[in-house]
Amino acid sequence: MIEWKYNPEDYGRIKPVAPGRYRVRIEEAEESQSKASGKQMIRMKLKVSGQPGVVWHYMVFNPENPEQTNNNLGAIFDSFGITPGNFNLFDWRGKVGAAEITNRTDQQGNLQANVRYFIRRDRQDELPSWQENAGGKIEADMISFDAAPF
Repeated sequence: MIEWKYNPEDYGRIKPVAPGRYRVRIEEAEESQSKASGKQMIRMKLKVSGQPGVVWHYMVFNPENPEQTNNNLGAIFDSFGITPGNFNLFDWRGKVGAAEITNRTDQQGNLQANVRYFIRRDRQDELPSWQENAGGKIEADMISFDAAPF
């Protein structure tokens, strides 16, 4: 049996983190298939520096537009310092890069964090060093970042 004291006053109190540029760390990376298109993709779970929760990012392989797919992959390889062409996703775990995070409204009207783009490695020096979430406690002015795939 679940042992938890639910506080209904907490429901809806978490607000999105301000959009901005953050260091992000790959917590998980795995092969998957897009539910929308059926195409092969990489599903990435990203931890945001100093924030609770995660941002999910989906890198879909599009055979109809290989240049765009390679550009998107190149942005990931560059931002996280991954050897270009390395698809051993276990090697990706723990790598720290940077991303521009935005907020978007999903189909249910919920505001969720989203990776707008990954920041090039040579442009990350201006960002603060990696910071773990202080105490792991979610404050009212932070967001959970658990975004569903689109």
